[in-house]
Amino acid sequence: MKPRPQHRLCPHADCPSRAPGARPQVIRHGRFPTRRGARTRYLCRACARTSVPSLGTPYHRMRRPRRDYDQAMKLVVEGNSHAAVARAGGLAPSTVARWSQRAARHARRFAEERLELDRAIELQLDELNSHGAGESDPDWVYSAIEVWSRLWVATRVSRRTLRATLLFVRKLRRAFQAFPEPLLVTSDAFKYYLPVLRRVLGPHCVYVQLDNHYRRDRLLKSDPRLLLGTPQQLACAFARSEDSKKPNTAYIERLNLFLRRSCSYLHRRTTGKMRKPARLEDALEILRVYYNFIRPHSSLRFGKVTRTPAMQAGLVHRPLTFREIFSWVPPPPRVLPKLVEFR
Repeated sequence: MKPRPQHRLCPHADCPSRAPGARPQVIRHGRFPTRRGARTRYLCRACARTSVPSLGTPYHRMRRPRRDYDQAMKLVVEGNSHAAVARAGGLAPSTVARWSQRAARHARRFAEERLELDRAIELQLDELNSHGAGESDPDWVYSAIEVWSRLWVATRVSRRTLRATLLFVRKLRRAFQAFPEPLLVTSDAFKYYLPVLRRVLGPHCVYVQLDNHYRRDRLLKSDPRLLLGTPQQLACAFARSEDSKKPNTAYIERLNLFLRRSCSYLHRRTTGKMRKPARLEDALEILRVYYNFIRPHSSLRFGKVTRTPAMQAGLVHRPLTFREIFSWVPPPPRVLPKLVEFR
């Protein structure tokens, strides 16, 4: 449902009507012709500036129909490269790349505003190699999933360093509003998770690290180690969990398989180095919005209803579409509160 003019917010961030407690003062201000018909122009009485409904969205000043843009993004999240999407839609590869960059910026803002969890029970972390064999210092994809809702909470593309791990966990921490009970966190044996989780989450975290033993590319056994928290807190965390009865990383590994299949940059075609990690991060931002808000999750089936992870987490009440997400006008940037860390 489109907002009425008197309920529409001014898209300009410095407008006085965007101040807390102020009322929007947007009215219709005529129409202007376009290639696909006339469009409505709006006027804000507070700042005396005009705007169009698409201002602040990826559709702004786009000459192609919106359905072409939506179809291109649908093909991108199905694992097609920019060249393949360009061939299918009769576009130039540079156009698809530019569209993906605009969609990624918008998807990142959308996720920052909407991904706020009231409660979380179990969290799994992992890193995915973005290259094949033969690369000495590759970029990795940090990912985190909330097990109960299957919500893909955070992602980051970077080297596996202490600073990169700290920035990833800080980004993850901002998605949680409070910790009524200690959060169960499980990951593989990565040396930087322990000092970072102790610093960022502190007593709000029960951290279990798994030492996986392989033989001929097959997992033989996993040895869990409790590094943060007490055995009593660990037992209480598993009692609250509806999915895991013992420490595991099965859910984040399943998410990694989804990333391999759905992102063209992660297909293991060659051993060559990925030249632009920013392209991979943009593709993952679009894929994360698609995974959380649009795509129904097969393990979240309740009778005839299959929920998305965002529906399971209580963020939305129905699956969204690319048109609804890309038509969302982001609010002005807000000042995030400083996180309290534990030394």
